[in-house]
Amino acid sequence: MDIEHRFDDGKKRVLMTIGEAASGAAVSSYIAGLAAGRPELADWDWVQDIRDSLGGVDNADIAAVAEALATASPGPCWTIYVTHDHNLALWCKVMDAMFKGRLHRVVATPQAAATLLDTLRAAGPAPLSA
Repeated sequence: MDIEHRFDDGKKRVLMTIGEAASGAAVSSYIAGLAAGRPELADWDWVQDIRDSLGGVDNADIAAVAEALATASPGPCWTIYVTHDHNLALWCKVMDAMFKGRLHRVVATPQAAATLLDTLRAAGPAPLSA
């Protein structure tokens, strides 16, 4: 499988790299497996580096991830996508409505994701309608 992850327990982050061979269904199943094994991950921030992904994600895949993370606290917590696809920011607004307590953002590099999360966490809770 073309998916890797690591946990940053100190910052409560899941860092994923998703390659070109990973389908949307495979990614959603992978995330569901991680969340089932460690339910606290529903409250963690996630960074998904999808720069090498070919896409292939549909609404059912997104809904499966939303269900897998449905045990999350009121939040907010964030999923940050590292991508060159700026149009994904529009889908992030849709995903914000699909997920309980989770907001979605797009950045261009892993370093930008880390900086954004550090900034968001330092600012404290944000309104979920942001």
